[in-house]
This record gives sequence, C-alpha cells and structure tokens, in this order.
Amino acid sequence: RTPLMAGNWKMNLNHLEAIAHVQKLSFALTDKDYEDVEVAVLAPFTDLRSVQTLVDGDKLKIKYGAQDISAHDSG
Repeated sequence: RTPLMAGNWKMNLNHLEAIAHVQKLSFALTDKDYEDVEVAVLAPFTDLRSVQTLVDGDKLKIKYGAQDISAHDSG
C-alpha cells in the first residue's frame, strides 16, 4: 500500500494564494517523492476549482480533494 501525504490550510489562503501554494509544493517535489508516497492537497471548497484547474491544466502529479467550510472567517 502506498502511503498518503496530504495537507490542508483551512481558510487561511485566498484562491490566488492557494494556487501559489500548490505550485510551490509541486516544484519542491521530485519524481522520486511521488514514487514513495501519494501526494494530495485538501483545499477549502472555496479554493477547490482553482486548485483543480491548476493540477489538471499543468498535469501535476498532486491529487486534490476538498475540506468542508468552517463557520469561522479563517483558521
């Protein structure tokens, strides 16, 4: 079974910051990293479309999913 490395950022980033965050993560990882683990980001629902467009458009190896929305403004 392949280990899963997943992360989220709650509601602390806007959609442009979310895109930049995923781009930086993608650039920091090597092909070897993807052989060892499955990499995923779990974006807030409000950022999901931006992350999906980036991952699919740039054919990134990162998987994506959603987290639910909090009643709080951020955090």
